[in-house]
Amino acid sequence: MKVVCAWCQEAGNFVVLREKEPPGEEISHGICDEHVQAILAEARLSPRMIGGPLGAWRLKNAGVRP
Repeated sequence: MKVVCAWCQEAGNFVVLREKEPPGEEISHGICDEHVQAILAEARLSPRMIGGPLGAWRLKNAGVRP
């Protein structure tokens, strides 16, 4: 089985990240280091989600009432 980056494949670049069991021509998808970095950078730029265990604390300390 070949593991390829789904984002690279969508862009027309078929890059095999690794091969794993079972051997053959089947394809599974993963993400390459370049696209991991791009997604993390995008996440840092987007507004933070309010929620989760610290959501109320963030709101309280930002001067906003939930």
